[in-house]
Amino acid sequence: MLKRLIVCLIILAAALSHSMVYGAMKSGEFIVLCYHAVPLTALPGDSFSIPQQKFVEQMEYLRIHGYNPVSFGDILNAHKGVKELPEKAVLLTFDDGYISYRDFVLPVLEKLGYPSVLAIVGNFIEYSPPGGLPEPLMTWEQIKEVSTHRLVEVVSHSYDMHRGIQYNPQGNEAAAASVTAFDPGTKTYETEGQYRARLDADFIAQKKIFQEKLGISPRVIVWPYGRFNQISIEAAKKSGMISTFTLEEGFADIATLDAIPRNLVENTKMDHFIRMLKDPLGEKPMIRALQVDLDLIYDQDMEQMDVNLGKLIDRLFEMKVNTVFLQAFADPEGTGNIESVYFANSVLPVRADFFSHSVHQMAIRGIMVYAWMPVLSIEIPDQVLNEQLKVREKNDGNIIPSTSWYRRLTPFSNETAELAGRLYEDLASHSQIHGVLFQDDAYLTDYEDFHPDAIKKYKERFSREVTATDLKEDTAFASEWSRYKTGALIDFTESLKQRVRKYRPVARFARNLYGIVMDNPEAESWFAQDYGLFLKNYDEVVVMAYTQLEEVADSSKWLKKLSGIAKEMPDGFEKTVFKIQAYDWRKEEWIEDGVLLEELRDVLSAGGRHLAYYPDNYRKDRPVLNKIKLEMSTKTYPFIP
Repeated sequence: MLKRLIVCLIILAAALSHSMVYGAMKSGEFIVLCYHAVPLTALPGDSFSIPQQKFVEQMEYLRIHGYNPVSFGDILNAHKGVKELPEKAVLLTFDDGYISYRDFVLPVLEKLGYPSVLAIVGNFIEYSPPGGLPEPLMTWEQIKEVSTHRLVEVVSHSYDMHRGIQYNPQGNEAAAASVTAFDPGTKTYETEGQYRARLDADFIAQKKIFQEKLGISPRVIVWPYGRFNQISIEAAKKSGMISTFTLEEGFADIATLDAIPRNLVENTKMDHFIRMLKDPLGEKPMIRALQVDLDLIYDQDMEQMDVNLGKLIDRLFEMKVNTVFLQAFADPEGTGNIESVYFANSVLPVRADFFSHSVHQMAIRGIMVYAWMPVLSIEIPDQVLNEQLKVREKNDGNIIPSTSWYRRLTPFSNETAELAGRLYEDLASHSQIHGVLFQDDAYLTDYEDFHPDAIKKYKERFSREVTATDLKEDTAFASEWSRYKTGALIDFTESLKQRVRKYRPVARFARNLYGIVMDNPEAESWFAQDYGLFLKNYDEVVVMAYTQLEEVADSSKWLKKLSGIAKEMPDGFEKTVFKIQAYDWRKEEWIEDGVLLEELRDVLSAGGRHLAYYPDNYRKDRPVLNKIKLEMSTKTYPFIP
């Protein structure tokens, strides 16, 4: 009966095949598909279970359109250079060990000659699995039976990490493998050492039970929920794993097997499956972003703070934005010089440990959250060291601490790099951020930085002293010096990226850019910023297109000029977010909604794709929600729920 069903479904699938031609993967690339249960029919609302008829249609589509299912062994051999992968290689993976894998999936794949990978959670099989699963899981005896099949490789899905654990004081939970735990009893966070020990214990337990029940040791781990970080990858390698699988979308590459992306197959129409095969990443969505002050949310009463957060999130949800640049630092006086933050860390005082919770509550509603962070304007508690590390300027022949609006630490000091690096690493270890927005404090004027550590770097780079006279009389050298400082700031942020990626390996990074720098090439020497270099070094460039602050005579003309500059640059429109000013700080008044909308439309009419504005005040409804969402909503019809 099963054989007849399989044959009938394959015949039906063949009749549904498409004749369209799809783009080929590049040499050395392959695509990994992630399946879960494959029942006869899926329960309503279960998007992760693929009905058996649909599954066979998908397998037949692969066959008809020239896809070549391969084994993990084939991928490993290609990685080692033993044998090349075939064109359009695809790896089929199945999570959790549902009974339908043994009873239906494997017979179908056997008939087609398709290899597959089966990922097992040891604790689920050994003890009672969690409730709400779409169908029963296999027993150890059944798993051992399929593990001997020539087309099957059984791998780890962790022993007991397919669950959430509390990771902040507010009780939010995240994937156990990817976060440091918070203990509500002691009100302490897991240290890195404790986190590593927990990971090691899980790998040991899984290896032991695999050896006892299956007679094998897993060589691959499929991360539960696809969540991982550099520490978990290091722990996997330590335990003997040669590869790990995530749930990041996209094609995989044989060049690196540390974190192989997988594409989740959902119970959707066939066209969606085909698009995923052709272009798993799809088109980058347009960004509609608010830059939000967490200072407005703050209250000494944590319960009230949570109420305030809820009101903000209601506003975000109603506006239908998809991105928030969320303030992670405290700056209630608006000085820009940061003395405390909203997350647990080892560098600065904590005003309230609330940032992580805020990110979580936004993220579960589908909003991308970037931590808006200072780069250099950090006021460390050690006042002596704080002053020693300050950026220096040359003023009337004297070298003094900078008098600029941001009181910054020099980027040329190793101590600055370590302090900022620890701050950023702590940020990443305690929050589920999607990315970081580097604040506009990462600049050096044309009379900064003459800090002793900077002077040492200049001597190494230029083999000469840098004097005010040289810079004034030798314009070519002055330009080279400015470009060097521009690069030094980019390198500094690169070091911060690496600290973030330790815990958030796929984080994105954006950097603020003054609009005048984009408008005037000579402005690089004034700020050590360059639009072209920013496009090459960051995922997004957030242009501060503040017409009132820049006192632009014709705002429409200026905004269209900036858009035109972006259009001429490689990836200009794809990477540039135009951030419009919603408040006039000179006049201390909100900009009229009509003016704000007109400026947003000026950018769009000139071809710009990504928009943001700052500031926003949920308490005062400024900008007015029902007006601003006309352009900020990601929905075509913003007033339809």
